[in-house]
Amino acid sequence: DMLAMFELDRSQVYIANIVKSRPPGNRDPLPEERDACYPWLKQQLELVDPKLVVCLGRIAAMRFIDPNYRISQQHGQWIERDGRAYTAIFHPAALLRDPRRRPDAFDDMKEIARRLKENR
Repeated sequence: DMLAMFELDRSQVYIANIVKSRPPGNRDPLPEERDACYPWLKQQLELVDPKLVVCLGRIAAMRFIDPNYRISQQHGQWIERDGRAYTAIFHPAALLRDPRRRPDAFDDMKEIARRLKENR
């Protein structure tokens, strides 16, 4: 498992989703679906109050980092906002579809693990 590979465990990671149920046909969630669920996610973030936010995939990155986010070009880059550091990596499903992205994802995860250890 990827967390164990970087000496992290599930107690150090909180996973939340932009939408609370998968859209039909596994399609990307529509903007109105994302907007409808966002208040729940925002409240989760306020309660958990993470120092680091890692967006898994383009859809999450578009909500939290930049509406025009390009995951292929911007993955692994960090921005600071509201006392938190944000980055995005390829969604795990994308890594299953395209194994050529795995080395980039591995490098991104190494940096995430480094930052997590730095912020303990």
